[in-house]
Amino acid sequence: MKRLKYNRNLKNILNLLKQRLNYKRQLNRIIYVLAILVLLLLLKRLNNKISSNIIEIIDNSIHYKVNIKEDSKVIIDFSKRFLQLPEKALSVLNINEGSKYIPPIEGAIYNPFGEVKYLDGSSKYNNGIDIIPSGEKEAVAIDKGIVLSVEDKGSHGYYITIEHEDIISVYGYLINTYVDVGDEVIQGTKIGTLGTNKDGNKYLHFEIWEDGTAVNPSKYIKFNKRL
Repeated sequence: MKRLKYNRNLKNILNLLKQRLNYKRQLNRIIYVLAILVLLLLLKRLNNKISSNIIEIIDNSIHYKVNIKEDSKVIIDFSKRFLQLPEKALSVLNINEGSKYIPPIEGAIYNPFGEVKYLDGSSKYNNGIDIIPSGEKEAVAIDKGIVLSVEDKGSHGYYITIEHEDIISVYGYLINTYVDVGDEVIQGTKIGTLGTNKDGNKYLHFEIWEDGTAVNPSKYIKFNKRL
């Protein structure tokens, strides 16, 4: 009788230890997936080629983990959706702290707003700024709005005009466009690809209009220093 009772107690203890070990494994899996979520958000924030390659590796790893860890599938599916929604990641991790708008593209200002003087002595008034990209070659909407126009300006590429709550933004020198007139966009939506200028470089021409007047975009958005 005593031996039987002893065996039962031993079995109960082993079952309890087994359950605790299983809980610990589940907790470790959840922590692992949450770490992936944080890493994905940070990589999306960097928005460059290196981070894109790392994200691709993580995405492949996630697909593999789904097959071997069915019990964490729901959480992993949630993390995978971040790969498909970069604009929402951008709105969560907005680099322009305190600013309503995000940059149309990451890069440095090549031609500033206002009168621009050239080496040959000529000058031209720039209604916006020209930006040389540092990473991605796709322009994004600075805020939610409605596409007012998509114009083909020949050698200057496509120009997209978006109406926002208080201002109008214009994006030029695009070789491809992803939006049409009347489309609703949100902050961070990719709207077009930059074309190559005659000097071999890629630029984004960007304007902001307020009450019918062109204003300096740097008044609303923080850009990298001028080249």
